[in-house]
Amino acid sequence: MIPSKEAGRAIVDQVLSLSRADDVFVTLAASQTTHLRFARNAVSANGEQSDLVLTVESSFGRKSASTAVNQLDARTLAEAVARSEQMARLAPEDPEHMPGLGPQAYVEAPAHDEDAIEAGAAEITRGTAGCIERAQALGLTAAGYSHVNATAEWVGNRRGLFGHQRATNAAFSHTVRSSSGGGSGWSASVAGSASGLDFEGCSQRAIAKARASIDPRPLAPGKYVTILEPSCVASLITPFLLAMNARSAEEGRSFFSKPGGNTKLGERLFPEAVTLRSDPASSSAPGATIGSEALPQQARTWVDRGRLATLACDRFWADKRGREPVPPASNVLMDGGTGTLEELIADTPRGVLITSLFYIRFVDPRTLLLTGLTRDGVFWIEGGKLSHPVNNFRWNESPARVLAHIDAMTAAARTAPRESLAGNVVAPALRLSEFELSSVSDAV
Repeated sequence: MIPSKEAGRAIVDQVLSLSRADDVFVTLAASQTTHLRFARNAVSANGEQSDLVLTVESSFGRKSASTAVNQLDARTLAEAVARSEQMARLAPEDPEHMPGLGPQAYVEAPAHDEDAIEAGAAEITRGTAGCIERAQALGLTAAGYSHVNATAEWVGNRRGLFGHQRATNAAFSHTVRSSSGGGSGWSASVAGSASGLDFEGCSQRAIAKARASIDPRPLAPGKYVTILEPSCVASLITPFLLAMNARSAEEGRSFFSKPGGNTKLGERLFPEAVTLRSDPASSSAPGATIGSEALPQQARTWVDRGRLATLACDRFWADKRGREPVPPASNVLMDGGTGTLEELIADTPRGVLITSLFYIRFVDPRTLLLTGLTRDGVFWIEGGKLSHPVNNFRWNESPARVLAHIDAMTAAARTAPRESLAGNVVAPALRLSEFELSSVSDAV
């Protein structure tokens, strides 16, 4: 269902040969997904979806426009090129328009499993069946979703630019509820293919949390010593890294701004243990090799032992400031410490364990303030042990404050933000000296 590298390039070259614009940029994106959803201990939906979209962006001087099609016959391609050129001639001039890039060097990333889709359906069916059986045997109710996805992308222009990347990924999200509905646990697993998903481990963790979270005791809102599981950390550091932008910082619109158009680059903002990197060729959690504006992704350090080291910068702003452009990171690699979550809990005299963050939204970009809910298991820690479950909360916190209040962390491992299930994050569990739980939530 996904064309070979050579077949995709032939399509891109065909479109380029039809163009009469001053500049033209072609993107061909292919995807194939197999998925399975289950609820109330039974499969509720499954299927397979494939797509192939070609986008043509034509430019005349600073005027540009684009069109997209999902048919690749000769007539449709010719019409797409003509339509984009017609719209480009009518478009207003873009003062920030940049000419196309010349040839670029893109790294190879270990992100593609040739057999992922073919074997995926059987793998996720077997894994799901085991999760349902384990929950049923204990009188619990299981629900969840899994998918295996393959993608490919080609980019090209008449200036000699050509790039191609392929990737596969798989994800499994699992919720278990008690028979009363008052206890709930959640867990997830991500990998390059379905064979790498930890169905059994997810099942056991979700079951344990569901059984342990029954009959929560009240806990007042406030600031508490808090342990965040790795998925929670992933949910916070992903928007943090995406907010690391040079233009917004220099225009005074971001957490990374300083008066006079300056930024916090080079400043120590966090404890020395905090290092955030990205590397498209990471074997732990690969990222895209082609970045925004077709810029090549490469290994970068964004926060180096607590110091702000890099900010993303688009081509227009980089040209204006006389510097090299830097695309936003395509994966997030946070260095960890040593030990396990269990050992971190054992080393905590009193505090709160949060196992899942949900419905996260931005409140204030200037401070990076986010808001969201806890779900599926919040526990009070007493004397290095999980003492009892407590109610859920709405929380208001900034990832910058979270990173600044780290006092311990576990070893890092591949994990996933709950809402996106993206497989491009490596993070540890964190213990924070404080985390603000702002109000009680009725969520389970």
